[in-house]
This record gives sequence, C-alpha cells and structure tokens, in this order.
Amino acid sequence: MFGWLRGILAILVCLSLAAQAQASRVSPMIVELEPTGTGSIARIDLVNDGLRDIPYEVQMMRGVITPEGQLELNPADEEFLVFPAQAMIESNSQQVFRIQYVGEGALDRSELYYMAIRQIPVAFEPGVTEVQMVVNYNVLVNVVPRGSAPEPVVVSARAASRTVPGPQNQAAPDEDATPIEQLGVEIELSNAGNRFFLAGLSRWSITGDVGEAPFSQSYKGDEASRIIGVGVVAPGATRKFFFPTDAGLDPASVRVTVAP
Repeated sequence: MFGWLRGILAILVCLSLAAQAQASRVSPMIVELEPTGTGSIARIDLVNDGLRDIPYEVQMMRGVITPEGQLELNPADEEFLVFPAQAMIESNSQQVFRIQYVGEGALDRSELYYMAIRQIPVAFEPGVTEVQMVVNYNVLVNVVPRGSAPEPVVVSARAASRTVPGPQNQAAPDEDATPIEQLGVEIELSNAGNRFFLAGLSRWSITGDVGEAPFSQSYKGDEASRIIGVGVVAPGATRKFFFPTDAGLDPASVRVTVAP
C-alpha cells in the first residue's frame, strides 16, 4: 500500500546523500595579484565537507565580460603556473591550490582572469544508481600593476523597464509565474581608469522625480551586489546595469553617481 511512499523516500534519501557527498566550498573567490615579485603568487583553498573523495582539475582562463554581463573565457594556462593542476580531495579535508602569474610583467593596466576549478565526474560501481552533481567554480583573478586606479564614468542613465517573473501562484505551483513589468533605471557605465572596478561593491546614488515628489535611492558596501552582482568592469570596458525603483521616474530628472 505504501510502496510508492517508500520509493519517494528512498529517492529523497539518495538525493540528500548525494548532495552531502558533493558539498564543497572555495575561498577566496576574488584574488588580486601583482605582475611580478612575491605579490604574483596566491593560494586558493578548496574544502570538501562531503562524504566522498572528489577529483578536481584547474585551468586558468582570460575573462571578457560583455556589456550585458555575459562572461567569455579563453584558455590562458601559459600565463600562470598552477600547483597542483589536478587533485583528489579526500572527504572532510582541504586542498590548497597555488597560482603564480608569469605573463607580461610591464602591464599598463589590470588584466582579468579566472581560475576555473572543475569537478571531474567519476564512474559509479556497476548496478549503483545515484545522482551526481558536478560543481564548478570560477575564481576571479585580477593582475593589477601598482599605482593603478579605477575611474567609473556614467555614460548614460535613463528611466526604463524590464520583464521579470511575477510571484508564484501558490494555488498552482506547477504553473509558470505570470511575468510582470518592473520599473527602474538602466545605467551604462564605463571604466576610464587602468584598474578593474567592482560596481556591486561601490557607492551608488540614484535620484529623480516621480510626478511632483522627489525620489532618492542609494547603495553602499555590498548592497548593490544583491541587485547587480559583483559587477566587474575591466579597464576600458563598458557594462549595463538595471536598478529597480518601483516607480516610474521622469526621464528628464534621472541622475546617477557612482564611486569606488
């Protein structure tokens, strides 16, 4: 009678055990290196809190972020020394990866890379049915020459809207949420400096008018990152960001400032 229930419970237990077996974490997720000297070396810790040994491999990639925020990665292993390049991390243990930048030393601006840490899928024993979650990490690695500095420039800021998923219908949770229009401000931001800029960790101020009433919205610390993410803007690059305002601003009144 309760065979179906036992089957569901068994599936949930397997999923839970698989999730526990694959639990891992990486620190730090953002690294700064100098082009030469002792500052060109960093260590990244990967902790396996799971119940199973997990194999990982590392590859260094040059990163390009489009204005819309899409990350494009290209191999850049020749510009780094990585040790170890592969590792089997035992259950409840930690692995230290060391990276060293060995590329161009005379940089006139910071360069953007990512350390791609990829879990290698493993084969299960014959007859074993189990869910395997393959986890990958991209650690942001900025190679930064001394004396460099970011220079964020607001190219444009305009009242805009975008379509986002609406709240889930609790009476019909299997149905897709009805999209809604979200009002806000679309900002095009460039970096005229020679050092990377983290827009999500910067101070933002958005002002304008809603009808006859003044509107003001500000962010500091990591508050903006909850909306736009870390928001990496490389030197000479441009990014577009959207901040919801929950009210339609008079287009002529929109003003935006941002500072590191």
